[in-house]
Amino acid sequence: MYPVMLNVRNRRCLVVGGGGVALRKIEGLLSDGALVTVISPDPIKPLSELASQGAIELVVRKYLKKEAGGFVLVFAATDDSEVNQRVFEDAQQAGIWVNVADDPKLCSFHLPARLKRGALQLAVASAGEAPFVVRRLRKLLEHRFSSEWAEWVEAAGSFRKLVRQHNLSATQQEKAFNSFFDSTVDKQAITARVPSPTEEISWLNDSTQQTKPRKNYSKPTIDPRASKPAFGKLRGFVSLVGGGPGDPGLLTLRGRQRLMSADAVVYDRLAATALPCDLPARVELHGVGKQAKHHPVPQSEITSLLIRLAQQGKQVVRLKGGDPYVFGRGGEEAEALAEASIPFEVVPSVTAAIAVPAYAGIPVTYRKQVVRVTLVTAHESIKADGPQVRWDLLAADPHATIVGYMGVTSLPQVVEQLLQAGMNSATPAAMVERGTTSRQRVVRTTVGKLPEMVRLHRIRPPALFVIGPCVEHAEKLDWYSRRPLVGERIVMVSPGGDLGEALSLHGVEVVQVPLPVTEAARIVMGALPLTGCVFRSRDEVDALDEERDAPGWEPRMIAWCLDSATAQRAGQLGWTRVKEISGPAFDQNLITALELKSQRPKHKQ
Repeated sequence: MYPVMLNVRNRRCLVVGGGGVALRKIEGLLSDGALVTVISPDPIKPLSELASQGAIELVVRKYLKKEAGGFVLVFAATDDSEVNQRVFEDAQQAGIWVNVADDPKLCSFHLPARLKRGALQLAVASAGEAPFVVRRLRKLLEHRFSSEWAEWVEAAGSFRKLVRQHNLSATQQEKAFNSFFDSTVDKQAITARVPSPTEEISWLNDSTQQTKPRKNYSKPTIDPRASKPAFGKLRGFVSLVGGGPGDPGLLTLRGRQRLMSADAVVYDRLAATALPCDLPARVELHGVGKQAKHHPVPQSEITSLLIRLAQQGKQVVRLKGGDPYVFGRGGEEAEALAEASIPFEVVPSVTAAIAVPAYAGIPVTYRKQVVRVTLVTAHESIKADGPQVRWDLLAADPHATIVGYMGVTSLPQVVEQLLQAGMNSATPAAMVERGTTSRQRVVRTTVGKLPEMVRLHRIRPPALFVIGPCVEHAEKLDWYSRRPLVGERIVMVSPGGDLGEALSLHGVEVVQVPLPVTEAARIVMGALPLTGCVFRSRDEVDALDEERDAPGWEPRMIAWCLDSATAQRAGQLGWTRVKEISGPAFDQNLITALELKSQRPKHKQ
């Protein structure tokens, strides 16, 4: 097979078929600017919606003989082998490249699995022999090539233009390009960063050092990335938006409005679940997530990215876990924006310190018992130069609740200092892992026993500790974990309607994804493990099939299918755990089946 990259922008392409497989082909063509005609006697709803939006030309009837002529590319994706064969033969006779889904013998070209990071594209193919391997290799590449590569390749293109302006020799150009690559790419970690204009100028100067007298390029005629938007265009603007504690339902209305109207979103790892799955495909997504002791994108580069995107005239959302101004470094980012004269706003959210205890049944205040709440970052307890937190004062206050962020590692030191300062070791305490999500776990005990219990239960970050009298109310007020299906995280095609609402009320974290599947939906699905997928038609099975190798899709996920035809299709595509839900009351039957799977007593209304 000879690999090529085709430019299909404004070129006519034909897709014969109206199901989920056809939808995936159409999605790829539209993303590259093709003019798509679809022929199907029974198209699924997302295709009709694309046609009503003017995105495709939809012909609702059967394929006619010789109809494949007049297109530059042809795809066949029907359940009828005779129709697929006819489309292939017609395209071949007309000298047109043709691809028939899941039939390598009827393909004059094969589609590789693609990874797109802005203008950078990586393709993996197996000549149609082993598509399952190709999908898994793409999954591997997605992990290794994170979103910063999109910014990097854009910067590389701008640097190339800058170099070309100065009429350097081929040798000098290669030296400048080598400096750019070697200085911005970590070949071991496979990470990239965007250089500063000062670095680019130095590489230009260095490239001429040994071949002719050094020329001062400190004032290049054009810096493509520093150009300001033309007069009359909307100025760049940054919204510092709190994504909430993890439950996507706790994202504020204004936060969602800003996300849906953004040009670019810069999001934290813990804020990924708050991304709207229907976020428009035009929105740039920049993941800058941090984990304990692992910060792949330093804070300085995050701030530079916000400024750079805003200077390009874009509406930018900085989506942060929790609230931007509660241990989220939002104040530092806001100051940097102010210093760069970038207009910004802050969209507060439900902070984890309030929401996470509430989901664990703990009210952080209680009349006549607790009248103060103190939020602390537990890292302060292990600082070598002395903590800023007055643990002695906190230990002496019996009418307060202490909520500690980032407290798993430093919990033993926190407890030691509180007990040494006189806190009663029998004071109620709790640690909540992944609060408000399907992965929430709670350990309740006393402050004296909390470190040992956290170790025994292997609680991991992100987690909050709560110390104070209010914790004792959790046994009565623990509403969240009593829902019969808590722990289930199920994906389904939107709109979920009454079924989605019923599942949510029973404790399921429902991820509703649009068709075609958006990049934002893929990020949300991959943020936490999925336990199952609801399929209401075989077309939905086809549409989501290629997503199964993406992050979040666990091998033991269950395909919950509405009827036998849908279940049969899931089995054909390799689902190892398929459950057919029979009977007229699909919603209630599914909930009952999930309750039996979870081995929890049936929820009583």
